[in-house]
Amino acid sequence: MNKIEELEHRLAMVLDDIKVIRKHIFKQDIAEVFERATPHSDECWTHFNNIEIACDLQSDESLTWKPFNQSKNN
Repeated sequence: MNKIEELEHRLAMVLDDIKVIRKHIFKQDIAEVFERATPHSDECWTHFNNIEIACDLQSDESLTWKPFNQSKNN
């Protein structure tokens, strides 16, 4: 795999995990907890949606976003 293929694979794995986590949340009947606000959003679901949007290589929406956490690693 070249670097681009590796990155595409990694993003696909992130999206796969997000789907599993969402399914688990609904199966455990705890979705209402994720409707609560976070320090950065009106509800936690927004962060899940942001991950999906950022992983979508067909979308440019996330390219203008700034990180919530300003650390040396960002």
